Amino acid sequence: MDLTNKTYIVSGAATSLGREVAVELAENNANLILAGIEYGELEEVEETLSGTSGHHEIVLLEQSKEIDWLDVVEKIEESYDSLNGIILVHSIFTDDKTVYNVSFNEFSETMYEHVWGTYLGIRTLRPLLKNEDDAKIINVIEPSFEEVFERNLYYTVTGAIEALTHSTAIELRREGVDVYALSYRPTYKTTEEERANHKAIKKIKAIIDHDKDIPTGETIIIS
Repeated sequence: MDLTNKTYIVSGAATSLGREVAVELAENNANLILAGIEYGELEEVEETLSGTSGHHEIVLLEQSKEIDWLDVVEKIEESYDSLNGIILVHSIFTDDKTVYNVSFNEFSETMYEHVWGTYLGIRTLRPLLKNEDDAKIINVIEPSFEEVFERNLYYTVTGAIEALTHSTAIELRREGVDVYALSYRPTYKTTEEERANHKAIKKIKAIIDHDKDIPTGETIIIS
């Protein structure tokens, strides 16, 4: 897979999964926009890409803020010819393990950041996906390692992202843009090794490489 002259934005690039996705794409010669909320952490990711051939830049992004997405658009238009893909990495954590004890503010903030933020990102960046035959939008939820994650907001937010992916895919299919959701569904018995990021990265690479067996608009389960 050669991604020379292709440009991708990776939000949540400083998370465990986001970092590994960025490294994998950079090693295949892609240009990257590394997005997240902690500049120092993003710098560390950028440093790991220093030996690769692509052009990489950092942008600060809080997904639920439209002004941040507009800043991303400005950065892309200044530095790149177009955008080939949007990879939104979601790390979902809450203060309390059980969804029944989550406060209204915590529930709202988590949904706002991941669901509303996803909608804003797709809506704002869609016009930059100029090569429709190659354009990909991928939502990927980073795996939770808490034994009771199935009762956490993790599943609640994941379900909302999946529904948004499905409806967006129907709308953008007419424009030739493919939209995907990758969701981890391990049981509490699943080991950390079995929840490893390499499974998601393998799927992301297959999507970017036009694997026709991966359905657009449907939830791709990573177990």
